[in-house]
Amino acid sequence: MPAGRRTKAHQEPGLYFFAATILVSDRSRSVEWYTKKLGFQVVQDLGHWVTVGHPGQTGLLHLCQGSEIDEPLEPGNQGITFHLRGNFEDGCAELARKGVKFHRPVTERPWGKFAQIEDPDGNVITVNPED
Repeated sequence: MPAGRRTKAHQEPGLYFFAATILVSDRSRSVEWYTKKLGFQVVQDLGHWVTVGHPGQTGLLHLCQGSEIDEPLEPGNQGITFHLRGNFEDGCAELARKGVKFHRPVTERPWGKFAQIEDPDGNVITVNPED
């Protein structure tokens, strides 16, 4: 079969990325932090199911209250990365002015710059400059 052509039996599933889950201790406090400090919007709020992000875009965060699903919080590096538009240092300084706690300040490595922030539960999220 020529490259790039697939039969119906070999088509990829219709999967796409929707949301990453972050366990939180207080959903209301976390919604306030992600919206007021980071500028996200509530995309869906069904009480127990709240996602924040930017409407019409994938890459949402599902803020899941651990006590409701009997899961312990394990704060630490979540493996989640945000991109920051514009001047990276200025953007990080603005986050700090808004009260965002930095786990690691702007750091430069051979592969580029990054920083790490902490949410109210101590979840660590990496921030990179937009490419």
